[in-house]
Amino acid sequence: MPTEDLTAQFNIEMTKRFEAFAAWAIDASAGTKSALTQADLEACRKEIAKLAERDFDIGERNAAIPEPSENGPQYVNVSPAPWP
Repeated sequence: MPTEDLTAQFNIEMTKRFEAFAAWAIDASAGTKSALTQADLEACRKEIAKLAERDFDIGERNAAIPEPSENGPQYVNVSPAPWP
């Protein structure tokens, strides 16, 4: 189990790397027909913030599924089925 200090360091590094990637993507797309802006990446920033805050239910959902070594499934499809 990571300590709070390691978790904080990870969150800082994850945010720093995303911002570096975002800056590169915006610079690389400048001058093209579909140039990116900071607003285009706002949804990504929100998801990164959720990850940093551990605001997700993956652990609770996966805790109910047995491991393959415990005769559980090797693959669990978590994508919703498309509309018919």
